[in-house]
Amino acid sequence: MKILLTILACIVIVFASALGLIYSGVFDVAALQPDNPVVAWVLHTTSNHSVQARLDGIQEPPDLDRPDVIQSGARFFASHCIVCHGGPGLEPTAIAQGLNPAPPNLFGATRKPQMPEMFWVIKNGIKMTAMPGFGKTQGDRQIWAVAAFLRKAPGESAQDFAAKTGAGVSN
Repeated sequence: MKILLTILACIVIVFASALGLIYSGVFDVAALQPDNPVVAWVLHTTSNHSVQARLDGIQEPPDLDRPDVIQSGARFFASHCIVCHGGPGLEPTAIAQGLNPAPPNLFGATRKPQMPEMFWVIKNGIKMTAMPGFGKTQGDRQIWAVAAFLRKAPGESAQDFAAKTGAGVSN
């Protein structure tokens, strides 16, 4: 009985401490301040495992390498994604600079995009990252087209990026 009361007391203390933290305002939610490394690890690890757990059954369509599909994805990227993710030859926008966590560099030469993961993230978004889910406004074909464009993106030159997206190269 004593062990049960000790466990119950610990649960009450943890719950009361959590409520105290929530209502105290001590935790800084400002986007300009970097996350505490422990909080960042918890959020990133939880997000990564959550996405991976939801990839079963996602089948890549067979025609994603067609130039018209990639071009469609590039145009969508230019009109909806470039403000946060930028692109080769472009300076980060004020919006991108103010995001925490920072949007990933989708054009790094060593990046190895995984199609089901990209599709899922573009369709569903990621909470607490400013990554919206486009599944309510776009069909799967358009979302796959963006993923197809991003599969070809790592290491892309500024000129190729500008030609595909219509986004100008800044100096």
